[in-house]
Order: sequence, then structure tokens, then C-alpha cells
Amino acid sequence: MRQLPRLGSAFVLALLLFFGTSRAIAGVPSAANSTVPPCLVACPSGDISFEILVRDVANNPEAASTVVLDFSECPGAHLCDVPDSYIVDLPTRTIRKASDINGLARFPLHVGGGCGAGTVRVYAGGVLLAQRALASPDQDGDGYTWNTLNHDFALFTAKLGTSDPTADLDCDGDVDADDQTIFFAHASKTCQGYVDAARRSTWGRLKSHYR
Repeated sequence: MRQLPRLGSAFVLALLLFFGTSRAIAGVPSAANSTVPPCLVACPSGDISFEILVRDVANNPEAASTVVLDFSECPGAHLCDVPDSYIVDLPTRTIRKASDINGLARFPLHVGGGCGAGTVRVYAGGVLLAQRALASPDQDGDGYTWNTLNHDFALFTAKLGTSDPTADLDCDGDVDADDQTIFFAHASKTCQGYVDAARRSTWGRLKSHYR
């Protein structure tokens, strides 16, 4: 009879450990359940958003999870150091913010340049969610988009008809007229926003400032 309380205590302890472990596991971001866009497209002006939905292993939204975009293996990326809803760490070449109550982290990225498949890593809570290429209308990564004084147009047109992910601006797996439409729609933009291309005298100062 004296063993019954011991067995009961052991059973209660096992339940506490089980449910405590389950809750801990449920709070870990899951790459399988989280949603990351199939491609990463950004513009220096920050008018193209990249949105990650973080969910845990129980498929629940994970709030307040630190989402990190790691560009350290993407040397062609131009990270604009401008105030926005996220934190830019230039020495580590990372951008981060916390997911909201619904597990959503929205990045209106002020980023230009490009890098091949798998070079940009996406983390949440230290868990690798995905790896992506980087595409941008800012093809040469100088911090501003196509105008008569830089190389964006020549670089982009050379990729037409290919499957180069650095110019696939609509994420459909190829570079075609639809991507060209997006490319032109983002002309004359910089890290600070839109610049009037007619004011040619401003381009030299901008180029000097953003290099």
C-alpha cells in the first residue's frame, strides 16, 4: 500500500514533464509549417515587401520570434542603412525584426543587388526556415535603380530569356516581358525613395553618396 503514493507521484511527475516538454517544443519555429515566399525580391526604396509567417511545430503562429535575413553570403546585396520597421546590422550584414501577434514579420526591404540561389538565409528563433536568391531592379547593387548613368538596364536585358533568379522579379521561374515591366516600374529609385530622373544633376551626388 505504501508504494501507491510513490507510483502516483511518479505518474504526476511524468505528466508534468510530458506537457512541459510539449509546450517547449510547440514554441519552437518550424521550417515545415512556416511560410516563406518562394523568391526574395527587393528594391532600394523599400516598396517591395518580403513577408514571413512563423509557425511552430504544432502549427500555431509564433509571436515575438526574432526573424533574421542573413545576407553575409550574398556579397552582391546592397543593404541601405535607412530607418524602417526593422533593424539593419551592417557589420554582420543582417536585417531582423520580431514577428507580430499573428506570427507575421513583414520586411519592406531597402535592399538592392543580387545573388544566386541559396545565398540569403532566413531564420526565426535561430531556426533556418529557408534559403533564397536575391533579385532586384537595382541589378548592379549601387543603391539606386535604372537610369542612364548606371548598368542596371544592360545587366537586366542580358538575362532576358533565361531563368536567372537575380532578375526573376515576378517569381515565375523565368526572366521575360513581365519582369521587364516590373523593372521599368521601379526606375529612378534610391534608398531614400523616388528620384526625378529629369533632374540629371542629382545623379552624380546620389551615386557618390550611396557607394
